[in-house]
Amino acid sequence: MFFTIKTVNKQLCFIFLVCSNLIFSQEITESKFWSSASYIYQPKKKLTLSISQLYRLKNDLNAVDSYISEISSDYSIAKNLNFEIELRYYSKNDNQGKVQGYENWWRYRLAVERELKLKPIKLYLRFAYQRRSSLDKKNDFKDYLRLRTAFEYSIKNWDWDPYFSFEFFNKTTGSDLEKKRFGIGSSNKIKGSKWTLRYFYQVNRGNSKENFHIFMLKYRYKQKAKSLIKQKDKKTPNKDV
Repeated sequence: MFFTIKTVNKQLCFIFLVCSNLIFSQEITESKFWSSASYIYQPKKKLTLSISQLYRLKNDLNAVDSYISEISSDYSIAKNLNFEIELRYYSKNDNQGKVQGYENWWRYRLAVERELKLKPIKLYLRFAYQRRSSLDKKNDFKDYLRLRTAFEYSIKNWDWDPYFSFEFFNKTTGSDLEKKRFGIGSSNKIKGSKWTLRYFYQVNRGNSKENFHIFMLKYRYKQKAKSLIKQKDKKTPNKDV
């Protein structure tokens, strides 16, 4: 196999050192906080639907950044290969300049994600295209290509497995990287729900643009269709018999 646990561990150490160097070598100008709550419904084995509400702060957590409503669908097109469609509505706070107030935006994103299991590591590769457009102004939109690689390391007898990620944003109209986002975090399942804690460091292109500390808290509740639960019960042997 091309990937081995030894080589992946070396790559993880290398990525951690590179990310640490980038984080501490850049001037930090702003901290942000992102939160979200999601309800996920799985009507079929290969299909999941979700609805989410997001709330974000900016200016070192002193001002509202945006309120976001989101719906998405995830479909398994092959083993460990998923296709995702996501739609978002933004109410974004513009608190700079002479004209201030909330602006209305919408965004759609199409993504394909591949999962590779290399125990005790899970590797995730995601490629996405997104467009964010203004609802208040004509011909005001941004197109991005996004490439994300993530690792999740499974630790025996430990619920909060560490998660590492790095993602690159590139505008479709140019060849230069617009953003780089490096992340670390963990998730834990508690009584049918899932809590996620994550930290991102985002590097924005150009000296005039700020780089961000982003702290994230995410809550997700997942419910399966009764038919899927019955199928699982049939496969599970009855230990009392």
